[in-house]
Amino acid sequence: MNSPKPVLMLEEFPDRLRDSMVLVAGAVLVGAATGFLGVAFLKLLELGNAWRVDLTAILKTWPTGSGLLIVVIGTGLCTTLAAWLVTRFAPNAAGSGIPYVEKILRGPENPNSAWVLPVKFFGGFLALSSGLILGREGPLVQMGAVIGEKIGRLFKNLEGAWKPLIAAGAGAGVATAFNAPVGGTLFILEEVLRKVTPIGFVLAAAAAVSAAIVQRGIFGMGFDFRVANVAAGPVVNLPIYLLFGAVIGVLGVYYNRLLVGLAARGSWLQKIPTPLRALAIGGIVGLVAWFFPNDAGGGDPLTQKVLQGYGSIGLLLTLSLARFFLGPLSYGACTPGGLFAPVVALGALLGAASGLGLHSIAPDFFPSPLAFAVAGMAAFFTASIRAPLTGIVICLEMTGCYELFLPMLAACVGSYLVPTLFRSEPIYDALAKPVTT
Repeated sequence: MNSPKPVLMLEEFPDRLRDSMVLVAGAVLVGAATGFLGVAFLKLLELGNAWRVDLTAILKTWPTGSGLLIVVIGTGLCTTLAAWLVTRFAPNAAGSGIPYVEKILRGPENPNSAWVLPVKFFGGFLALSSGLILGREGPLVQMGAVIGEKIGRLFKNLEGAWKPLIAAGAGAGVATAFNAPVGGTLFILEEVLRKVTPIGFVLAAAAAVSAAIVQRGIFGMGFDFRVANVAAGPVVNLPIYLLFGAVIGVLGVYYNRLLVGLAARGSWLQKIPTPLRALAIGGIVGLVAWFFPNDAGGGDPLTQKVLQGYGSIGLLLTLSLARFFLGPLSYGACTPGGLFAPVVALGALLGAASGLGLHSIAPDFFPSPLAFAVAGMAAFFTASIRAPLTGIVICLEMTGCYELFLPMLAACVGSYLVPTLFRSEPIYDALAKPVTT
């Protein structure tokens, strides 16, 4: 049996105007389909997380130890089921899925997408709702990419049309995950394709706008986060944001090393059989979630609380430390789940703690501790993923804090520079190597 003909990513539109318009229409369709599926996934996750929190509250009224045991076992079983779905039906659906999409788009490979979409949807729901420290964007990016491929295959007369539509679907997935259409477009250009091409920009933007129309126009979904009053402070404090970003950059280097080390096939963690590994990791996360039920999961509710002024310096640093280790550990469970939301939440926690400390020392110079929380979101994203423009724009679109553009930019300069000097690879490049899952 002959192998499929290799297809490279198109960079220019077809010569015929009709074919180009068909591609644009296809991108709009991909974006709309991704938007509808993405909204359903996000609404289901809201329900799943609410059920987990409510169930934990009920179980805390049970006799001592019994409720905790149920939460630990239940979280472990949900994690195990999610990992089983991946290993049994769609190994390509493990983890974020973004490295796999990038591999398809940058090389001549053909995707193997059978079962990926349902496994990402239901496996991602199980993993994220049970409290694992994973993000929603990974499942949505890969589901959008599958939608793009399937619709692209319908255009029989346009050879290779499915590849740019995969990119468009992936961008629509990011746009839907964070209600950030501009950030979703930038993600495709800056991180996935790593260049601006006519077909890449137009199709990614068309799909992202289409997804936004579904998300905002039909379902009325606004900013992901509501932020309390935030003041950037005087412009002369920008060097402090730069220094803060450099510290985040150091932490980002070690966060990536820990994550890649736990995901490597030869690591001690991956040598444990998948069911037992998933059960143990789920149990550990369930144990932590028993004490902090509202602070487990991808981190959106936690980030929202931080942006409303939640927590003392001690509590914020404690949660930061726990999530610094639980995030990479959760990724090692081999379930569907992304990296964006956890690193954004971690950046918010560290930024809020730093802002509180600086505000206590010089309140006039640092009038709002939350400014560092917002800057930290973009800075940790940049330190780990190494896509600063995408990180800044996504965080601006999620919070609406456009007056913090300069502090965020300064922080991202520091958080980009340090990993670069450390010769630390961006996380998706590292995860895409054969030695990782």
